[in-house]
This record gives sequence, C-alpha cells and structure tokens, in this order.
Amino acid sequence: MQHIILCGGSGTRLWPLSNRHTPKQLLPLFEGRSLLQLTYLRNSAACSGVMAIASEQQADVIAEQLLDAGASARRIAEPVGRNTAAAIALAAFIAEPEEVLLITPSDHLIGTPDIYEATIASARQLAEAGYLVTIGLRPAYPETGYGYIHYDGHDVIRFVEKPDAANAVRMLESGDYLWNSGIFCSKASVMLDELKQYAPEIYAASQRAAEELVRTGRISLAAMEAIPSNSIDYAVMEKSHRVKVVPSTMQWSDVGSYEALTEALMERYQYSNQQAVFIESNPRNSMVIGKEKLVALVGVDNMVVVDTPGALLIMQKGKGQEIKQLHNWVKENRPELL
Repeated sequence: MQHIILCGGSGTRLWPLSNRHTPKQLLPLFEGRSLLQLTYLRNSAACSGVMAIASEQQADVIAEQLLDAGASARRIAEPVGRNTAAAIALAAFIAEPEEVLLITPSDHLIGTPDIYEATIASARQLAEAGYLVTIGLRPAYPETGYGYIHYDGHDVIRFVEKPDAANAVRMLESGDYLWNSGIFCSKASVMLDELKQYAPEIYAASQRAAEELVRTGRISLAAMEAIPSNSIDYAVMEKSHRVKVVPSTMQWSDVGSYEALTEALMERYQYSNQQAVFIESNPRNSMVIGKEKLVALVGVDNMVVVDTPGALLIMQKGKGQEIKQLHNWVKENRPELL
C-alpha cells in the first residue's frame, strides 16, 4: 500500500501563525514535529512508500520535513493547485495499477493509534476487493463545518453538504451519519476507472500532465491549468456506485481553528505557556504562542494570543470562525502579511 499525502491547504483560519509560506501542516507545533510529519509517521508501518502532492513553492520544504521524519518520498510538484481530484488522479497515474493507495490530508491530527490502525486495515481490505473507500468519523457534536455521510454498515447512502445547526443536531441524534474525514483508500486502477467514467475531462487532462511529468520530470503550468478544478468528493465519490465507508471512533481533528489547536496542544502534548505570565487568569483556559517577547495576561480568561514578527492576534476563544473575516481584510488591505 502506498501513502499519498495531499499537501495543499493554506490554513487561513490559523493566520497569522499559518501563512502561505508556512501553512499549518508545516508548523513544528507538536513536540517539535509538524502535522505533515505526524501524518507520515502514523502511516509508515502500514505503507511501503510515500508520495507527496504539493505546490512547487512548498515541494522542497515538504521533502525536507519528510526526510527529517525518515521518509524518502516521491513527490509531485504542482505549478498551480487544481483541487483534490487532480492531485489524486496524478498520483494514481504514477502508481502501479493494482497498488492500493491510502490518500490522506497532511494537516489532520489523529490520536488513538490502535483504532486508527484497525480503521485503515478495514479500508485496505475493502479497497483490495475493488471499492473506493472513505473513512467516516462518528460525530462527537453537531458540527456545521463538516460534510456528512449517510450510511448503513459499510454502505454509503448519500453524501451530505455542510448542514445548518438544526440538521446537524438531527443527524447527530439519528446515529445514521458520519463526518466525512477526507481520507480515502482504493486501488489506483479503480480510482482511474471511476474518474474516467464520472470526470472524463479531469481524467484526460491529468493523464496528459502525468505523462509530461514522467517524460520531463515536471508538469508545466499549461498542462496543470488544463485540468478542471474539482474535489474528489464532487467529481467521483458522490457519483460512483463502488463507494464504501469504514466508520471509525478514532480521535480526530482537522486543527481548523485556534480552539481546536488549543485543545490539541494542551490535552495531547502537555503544552505550557512558557513565554506568558498569568495574573488573576487561568493558564489552562488561554493559549499564548510567541517566542519574541513575554506576554502577560492580567484578569482575562479564554484568550488566544499569537505573536508573530508581522502581526499580533488577540482573540477571545469561541470566535475562531471570524478569522476568515480577518484574513479577508488582511488580503485586501495588508496582503504582504499573508
């Protein structure tokens, strides 16, 4: 089984800590390791090789981080991103047809290793039987920011868009829905067969780009831009009749907000605010990230303070979704800070 790591994503909800040069998956926040390195390490025992799909701008640093973690990874450097369907298609064309591909994002944090390993083993078994497999997570709360999977056993009834609050509660209470993790497993040939059937333009353009990569060692901008941009969910998973799901209770986070990052650091990695002092404040309720100066919190709780060379963020916990609005403001008014 080959591990395909999708290394896209800019982590805009973690600005200014995460930026276009150092997105969240490359930040060494977890006992000196990045989310990318943790992603490789937790799959290294189950997989015989690893391939990273990354932008040209980040390909070298991604290769260096993987090498530091012990992986000599193949890589596909994209001159421009064309979403997950293109990235997965390129990996599938490069791989051997009967090779099982374990396709994961690079920026998720997963605990409970025993449950994770059992989940991946089940997915591999279904993939070897000729299915496209997705991993579904039993929802812990009525999240409105994730897609859902309506399921019965290993059968997928339908994929569900991000729901409103009322529907998220209803789906949680029903017990018939899973969060869509964005982790997939299939043979390369099966993935390409389904792409050819349901997304023929992506299939054909990706094939040409993959052939160019094999022939010249790189993908030209023109070849990459010729691939229609679409997610693998929309392009294939929601249309294919060969999809199965493996429900899992593994501990999982997409670390998609400062609240999620705070929980991950404090609960899993014994995070300590060594560069902060708390006066009449509870250090367990706030997070301070920054090494350049001492940060003092006096009489305030539930705060996130991020001190970077270019910007200082002070945020009340619970307002993490508003970072997108802040990011848009910075993009329009101070783009050099991104």
